[in-house]
Order: sequence, then C-alpha cells, then structure tokens
Amino acid sequence: MDKKELQKKYEEQDGMGRELLLEKLAFCKFADNYDFENYFKIGELSDSELLCLASFLYQQDCFLMLMEMLERYKEKFVLADSSLLRELEPDDALMERLSRIGVLSDV
Repeated sequence: MDKKELQKKYEEQDGMGRELLLEKLAFCKFADNYDFENYFKIGELSDSELLCLASFLYQQDCFLMLMEMLERYKEKFVLADSSLLRELEPDDALMERLSRIGVLSDV
C-alpha cells in the first residue's frame, strides 16, 4: 500500500473510522516489535505485559484501540476487591454522592 492508497482509505472512512485508522497508523509506526506482537496475543499476556501494552496505547493517544482492548478483555482489568469496602466509613457526603450516581437505588 502506498501513500495515495492510504490517503484514499482514510477518505473513505467516517469520523470514527478515520480516528481509528490514524491510531492504527501511530501504533504500527511507533510500537516496538514486542508491543506490536503482544497486541495480537492479548488474551495470553500476563497482567504486567497487558498493562504495559495498555500504557503504550494510552501514551500514543490510541484511545479507541485501548477502549476496544479494555472492553474485549475486561475480566483481566476488573477485579472485585472488597478490601475498600471493609475500610470505608460512610459519611453524609459519600452517601449523597452514591445516591446521585445511582448506586443506592440499585441496592
């Protein structure tokens, strides 16, 4: 693919498609071989490797690619850590905020 074909592909995209194409270009241009290869084996990565890849995508402003990765592999990022609840002392301000964002209406 030459520069003209790449430009044509860019122009064929809608706004979100254009942004994603630009992110993929930045990722392909600036990722070292290690990060690039890790992108294709995300499901097999250790937690530290996954966080390194997420950090790289964030640093390169590849937010759509990062969002896609977080959504597809959310079970690796979301941990049910109840230790925060044990240490939490609710006060009026906290309870009011929880109410406003809908946490208390769900309980």
